[in-house]
Amino acid sequence: MNKIILPIICFALLSNQVLANELLVVSGKNSKNSKKWQEEVSQEYSLSEMGKETPVKIVSIEGDKFPRWFMKAMEEGRIGQILGTPTFIIWDDVSKKELGRLEGYTQKEKFYSQLNEAFSQISQGLHPGRREGSGGSHQEEGSGSKQQREGSGGMSQDIMDHIYKTPEEAKRASEMLGLGGEIHSHETPQGIIYMPGPTM
Repeated sequence: MNKIILPIICFALLSNQVLANELLVVSGKNSKNSKKWQEEVSQEYSLSEMGKETPVKIVSIEGDKFPRWFMKAMEEGRIGQILGTPTFIIWDDVSKKELGRLEGYTQKEKFYSQLNEAFSQISQGLHPGRREGSGGSHQEEGSGSKQQREGSGGMSQDIMDHIYKTPEEAKRASEMLGLGGEIHSHETPQGIIYMPGPTM
C-alpha cells in the first residue's frame, strides 16, 4: 500500500508546484512577433492542458516602460534583463521569481517544442535562458561576474554572455563555442542583436 501512496503524494506535490507557475509573456506594443504569437498561439495555448497548468499573463510594454511590479522584480534580481519581445518567462508565483525563459517567436511548432524543453530543464533544477539578475541573487554587472563564468580559454561558456552587434562577430563566437557557426538574432528597442547558436 505504501508503494501506491508515495507516487500519489509526489504527483500532488509536483502538480501544486506546476500550478504555482505562470507564463509571463512580455509583449511589445509594436512588436510584429508578439502579435504573431498572440494570433497563432495565445488562444490555443490557454485552452490546452499546458495552458491550464501554467496560465498566460500578458505583460505589455512600450519601449522600455514596464509595469511597476515587473520593474521592481527586475531591480531586485528576480527577473533578468529583457532584450526584446516577445520574451516568455516561466514565473514561480509562490517565490515570485523567474525560473526560466524563451526569447523571440518564429513559429508555433518551435515555440511548443522549446517550451516543453524549458519545462523539462526546470524540472531538473536548471534555469533555461537565464539572464543577468534572474533567480533571486543579483550580481553586479561588469567584468567580475563574467570572469567567474569564463573557462580556461578566456571565453565565457555561458551563451547569454555572447551578444553582438554584427552577424560576423556572432558567427566567430559560435565557431569558438563549438556551435558550428550557427547564429540567430533578436529585435530589441536598441536595434537588432546577434547571438551564437540556433534560434531560441
